[in-house]
Amino acid sequence: VDFLKDVYGIPEEKVELLVLGADDEKVEEARTPAVAIELRNKFQIDENDFLIMTGGKIDANKRQVLLLMQAINELGRPDVKLIVFGSVDPLLKPQFDQLLSGCVQFIGWVDSAETYKVFNAADLIVFPGLHSVFWEQAVGLGKPCVFKYMEGFAHIDLGGNCKFLYNDSVEEMKKVITGIVDFKEIYEEMKRIALKKGMDMFSYKKISERSIS
Repeated sequence: VDFLKDVYGIPEEKVELLVLGADDEKVEEARTPAVAIELRNKFQIDENDFLIMTGGKIDANKRQVLLLMQAINELGRPDVKLIVFGSVDPLLKPQFDQLLSGCVQFIGWVDSAETYKVFNAADLIVFPGLHSVFWEQAVGLGKPCVFKYMEGFAHIDLGGNCKFLYNDSVEEMKKVITGIVDFKEIYEEMKRIALKKGMDMFSYKKISERSIS
């Protein structure tokens, strides 16, 4: 949208961002308590554990996932767990494997149809690297999120559903995560906004309706 306005001089009122979104049927299928409980049991996540999830292709462009894994380990809190899924670049695999622990586990590749269910089992979804289609899926599921701040991606911030990371540091990640986990009122507000606005804004059904209206 900015490109069309700045380079081609198209009036602002004639262009609008058509966002990526989440499949309504998959969201509905995933957002059942039984699915979340089943997955948490499968991955040995206790009912009172705070489960953080991240996923995607882990390569040179998304090395920040390794920093997130380190951050969770350094917290030293058995009640805060991280699950990572996706594919890992062979060059990063030795370092990646060293960061696996009782609080950080890797579940391998997840079929695209199942990612909704996996994400729904999480209390918080964190994307510390570059953008992927999972960003909009997670918001469309109504999940509180933490994103790497990137210019041009303000559409995922619905007024409190997410927090941002700015400097790719372990210390920043620890500070942001504990600021959510340790302050229930902050987390509950993120969750409320995510559920109220995220599922509406990023529903492909609603996106379709807006695009043809």
